[in-house]
Amino acid sequence: MPLLIVEKPLRAYASGKPSERMAPTYLRYGLLCLLAFMVTVLFAHSGLTQETKRIRFALTTPPHFLPIWVAKDLGLFSKHGLDVEVIFMRGGALITMGVISGELQLSGIGAESVVAARAEGGDVTLLACPLDLDLVYLISRPEIKTAAQLKGKATAVTRLGSTTHFYLRSAFKHLGMDADKDMTILQLGAGPEIAIALQQGQIAAAVLSYRNALSFLERGWPILVNLTQTGFKYPPSCVAGSRAFIRKNPGTVDAFLKAYIEAIHMIKRDLNLTKRVYAKYYRESDAAVTDKVARAYAELFKPIPNVPEEGIEVVVRDFASRRPLQKDLLKTSLYKDDGPLERIIKEGWVNQLQR
Repeated sequence: MPLLIVEKPLRAYASGKPSERMAPTYLRYGLLCLLAFMVTVLFAHSGLTQETKRIRFALTTPPHFLPIWVAKDLGLFSKHGLDVEVIFMRGGALITMGVISGELQLSGIGAESVVAARAEGGDVTLLACPLDLDLVYLISRPEIKTAAQLKGKATAVTRLGSTTHFYLRSAFKHLGMDADKDMTILQLGAGPEIAIALQQGQIAAAVLSYRNALSFLERGWPILVNLTQTGFKYPPSCVAGSRAFIRKNPGTVDAFLKAYIEAIHMIKRDLNLTKRVYAKYYRESDAAVTDKVARAYAELFKPIPNVPEEGIEVVVRDFASRRPLQKDLLKTSLYKDDGPLERIIKEGWVNQLQR
């Protein structure tokens, strides 16, 4: 049949007398083109809608990540159609590299790491931050009586360029000192290792968040700076991802944030649940510590984990004070994407959850 349709117009053209019998051929050809176009569009659309549902999410040790563990424990990620693998890594700088490389789809990163990466052209942005500040203390050994005694001595961070490094610089600024110049800074990988080094005298002082600071606070070790009481703003342990992933997987990002926000809601509503999950995933055997940590962070977590403008500004200013930044890199909007969270709020899902 197709041969006959093609043959007739060819003969007509050969005789120099185009025939009206060519019309069905052109119509058929047009229909075939339209069909091919529609198939192409459908396949393209299908490709766009095949979003990644499996997420590799890396995090570090602080209790800031309780919403991730609660969502995992209660099956909230699965409820929203996601398969989330939670991975422990040492230091936000390493996690940021994983996000930029594409090995990690979404992960927990502090603002310091994101700003540093974006300043170097890395593709990573903040989506949600459960805290606007943390409970952070600069604690010294008992034999240290004044800040001046710290000069030339050792301190520690998880990794250079990490949240703990930012905390350390901020605390020393309140003492009129420059941690990077006045101290020898060791990289010890995680908060518990820093606390052990302080206890054993390997370092003279350390900046510690609440859980790792508890034993020192209870024994009355010197608190040189309580950052929480200085008006200090900094969003630690936020949910972050690459712009490329967020752009290609809007439904997945929305589903993740819904599970995340629901977990925060559960933490604030059910203290016993919070304590159980904390003890389980942080392997905490001390019931008193579990109770204190759970209560402290249940109060600190924000019901809506927006990325705080002021906190980003603090980090950008600190970064710019240490190295020149191009004018466009001074914009806080460069380091966050409010779109997904605003989308969830606009559709009314958060209001329904809070009823």
